[in-house]
Amino acid sequence: MNTEKIFDENGRGFTRVFSTDKVELVNPVEYYKTFELEKRAISLRDLLYAKNPFLTSQLDDNFFVKKAEEMLVGFFEKFEQTKVHDNFIQLLKTIRKKDQETLLKGMTLNPDELMSLIFKSYNDFGFLYSKYLFENLPNGLEGKKLPKLFHIKEDGTIHKVGETDLTDGELKNVIEHRKVIVSHFFEQGDFWHCFFLTYNSIGGKENWKNGQSHFHYISSSFGISKADFIESMRTGKYKSTSIHIDLLDYGNQTE
Repeated sequence: MNTEKIFDENGRGFTRVFSTDKVELVNPVEYYKTFELEKRAISLRDLLYAKNPFLTSQLDDNFFVKKAEEMLVGFFEKFEQTKVHDNFIQLLKTIRKKDQETLLKGMTLNPDELMSLIFKSYNDFGFLYSKYLFENLPNGLEGKKLPKLFHIKEDGTIHKVGETDLTDGELKNVIEHRKVIVSHFFEQGDFWHCFFLTYNSIGGKENWKNGQSHFHYISSSFGISKADFIESMRTGKYKSTSIHIDLLDYGNQTE
């Protein structure tokens, strides 16, 4: 996990950024529990420091870790108890492409169900977990300086922190036309399943059910190696499939 504290231009506040571009072949239960614990401990330290810097300086990391552990009691149990459709469980048992296509037809997932499936894939079937994030920015940015942080506010204007030689209009174009892919792999040797989404998907910009947010699915049974599929995502020209799984309760919803 990478983390950075980015201070506002006026010096009165800051944004804490957490990021992980690549996770490979891990126990997902252990990984997510460690990630969430570290993230919350750091956030608690930041919050207390903003109110009382001196007191914060007197407390060691163990104090914040223990407080984070208290906050997380029951948090991960809900994922382990969340039910997922039996078709997803059967999916983990098959290596035939036709069976995978049949099982996933008309399926949906929400974020809690995805986490439950990730946990079950390891706990019940022994799949190791990998996660990758790839971002491709629009052409023409070579030699340009991007701010440390920027986003489009609700009123359509740009909020940015840090030096840049781009106009607000150009920064807005970067956000609206970048290609970002987030992929989740379940792996057993050379056999793998992959659920992935794009920011265009969750933003309602892909041609699926009038913009419904969704996952794509592919596996080693589709005749492509993991290395080749990862390379296709890295370049932003990923291999497409006909399988779409509606992502509910997150991103653009059309119903």
